[in-house]
Amino acid sequence: MEPLEYCEKYVESPKPGERGYRAACVRILTEATFGAYSHQTIDKNWGGQFERRPDAVVRILQIAHTINSLYLKLEEIQPAINELLEQVSEVAPCKRHK
Repeated sequence: MEPLEYCEKYVESPKPGERGYRAACVRILTEATFGAYSHQTIDKNWGGQFERRPDAVVRILQIAHTINSLYLKLEEIQPAINELLEQVSEVAPCKRHK
């Protein structure tokens, strides 16, 4: 995933074209690269539109996106899982022996 594509998905504010958008992108890209690239490296070396990013970043950002997607889906279904766990725990045979 390219840096700008990652930013479009995960930078909520400011919006593209607004003041501070690139700075927000640099912050989120620093987090998304798991410390492999510093804020300063991304800001100074990757170019204004991140066109000089290292090739490995595309793969790292894809991994970060996959982790984010899993997290968001799990967060979405957590209430249903909790409810199901409560219902099952009421009849679970192993709980009866405690």
